Amino acid sequence: MKYSNVKKISALGTRGSAKGIEFIAKEDRSGKYILNKKSRSPSKGNTTNKAENKISVSTLTEAANLLSTNEYLINLISPDGKRALREYKKVKIG
Repeated sequence: MKYSNVKKISALGTRGSAKGIEFIAKEDRSGKYILNKKSRSPSKGNTTNKAENKISVSTLTEAANLLSTNEYLINLISPDGKRALREYKKVKIG
């Protein structure tokens, strides 16, 4: 799917104290949205959250289009600053 003019990417927390809380994509200090390329290493296991697998994009539209490839997770933030990584099928794009 090709997105255009995305205004918001969000997901609801699913467990523990985050259950039911909305997490949204927010710009980092440099004004970019952060995604993580899904990655597994036979010797190191899941390396998705390693720094070398993080990419930044300028717009939510770019982020949504990368997410739709199912090769990335997006960093979302709750109102109290907690972070969550979510895949395409778990987010709401609007």
